[in-house]
Amino acid sequence: MAFTPTGIGAVNPTPQHADGRVNEEEYRRYIRWLVDKGVRFLQPSAATGQSLQTSREEYRRLLRISVEEVGDRAAVTAYAGRADPRETIAMVNEAAAAGAHAAYLIQPFFSTPDQEGLYLHYKMVAQATTLPLVFYNNAARAGVNLSIDVMDRLTDEFPNFVALKQSDVEQFPNSVRRLRHKIVVTPKSEHHMLFGFALGSPGVLTFAANIIPDRLAAIHRAWFDGDQARARDLYLECLPLFDIIHIEPVPNAIHHMLNRMGWAFGTPRVPAHPLSPEHARAVDAVLEKFGLVQSAAAE
Repeated sequence: MAFTPTGIGAVNPTPQHADGRVNEEEYRRYIRWLVDKGVRFLQPSAATGQSLQTSREEYRRLLRISVEEVGDRAAVTAYAGRADPRETIAMVNEAAAAGAHAAYLIQPFFSTPDQEGLYLHYKMVAQATTLPLVFYNNAARAGVNLSIDVMDRLTDEFPNFVALKQSDVEQFPNSVRRLRHKIVVTPKSEHHMLFGFALGSPGVLTFAANIIPDRLAAIHRAWFDGDQARARDLYLECLPLFDIIHIEPVPNAIHHMLNRMGWAFGTPRVPAHPLSPEHARAVDAVLEKFGLVQSAAAE
């Protein structure tokens, strides 16, 4: 499957048994539900799935399970970016072997290279694979911004760069202006989805699709059917849930929400943790307004 980030994507979490092992049976059931509800691309073992607390074997296994379960109904993308280009290449190769359709590459974190260093990092990865690659510019996480100039240069040289997830909202319009004839440019999150759609993004990778996939799919459908007013109204209805996801660092609230909805996601791995009692009450109040408590898993 050629990869384009079209439709609604989910950065999906990982369910845990009480002893900390991945709950593979629940994971399979859950991602089937996501796709049934309109999710068109998945990203296991990323921010919501606690990539830095996930072993290489678990990363490999979650990708393989995802590919097995969704078949040709949705794309599976890998969160393969690491601080070292050699490690990134290894993670991309693991993704390709598992059958993933693309790899998202955050810039190398902690070392804060200059723009030439970033160019060399991405060049090494692009030369080592034919898997479709997606830039993931997230300066807040990586500590360094990936400039449009570098991406422009790389997309001229390597056709396997197919898209950009641009988390810098200020850079987003110029990213579209300069890169849109070569790659697809998508926005940071569900909060920015209508902004992205208005500037030509065909899809968006989200946290909230893990909780309300059908509602996000309805927003996307309304927008691209030409009913922007309905898309706006649906978006504004969903905004309280978009916001409450971030009451604590991801994935704390997402695990809590899914458990309250009837899924068996257990406790996230440290340094993530269960919500505080006060925050749990706030999240439960939003879930109740959306009619989600104990409803989704029974469908």
